[in-house]
Amino acid sequence: MPDIAPSRWHEELAAHVAGGYAFLDVLTVVDRGEQYEVIARVVDVRSAAARLLTTRVAAESAEVASAVDLYPGAGWHEREAAEMFGIRFIGHPDLRPLVTDGQGQPLLRKTTPLPARVQTPWPGADESSRRRTRVPGVRDDWSADAS
Repeated sequence: MPDIAPSRWHEELAAHVAGGYAFLDVLTVVDRGEQYEVIARVVDVRSAAARLLTTRVAAESAEVASAVDLYPGAGWHEREAAEMFGIRFIGHPDLRPLVTDGQGQPLLRKTTPLPARVQTPWPGADESSRRRTRVPGVRDDWSADAS
């Protein structure tokens, strides 16, 4: 299924509920760099048919309509996505963080440094090597000794 415009996200979900897809299996986010892909998997429990619905929102203005009024179970998923990716779900009744105190950068964004990975020595690095080896997934500019 093609991407849904963010402005039509709620409308499209409502159409799926009316069409029998009344169960939200999962709602998650994928960081694509310049944009975030919001993905929902909805299920028709009578036929066990499932559909993936996606919308893409720009990283600098990451917001999309909440689906809590259509799928009450979306509340937890949207809270997690808001906390981990910084996406605002417009109309969500309570976007309190689930795990963190809500301070700092969202943890799962690709632009968020992972201090434990930066500070932990990589066991695959050879100390005698002239070239410094980094942990996979750690960018050069995250290290304190980056030049």
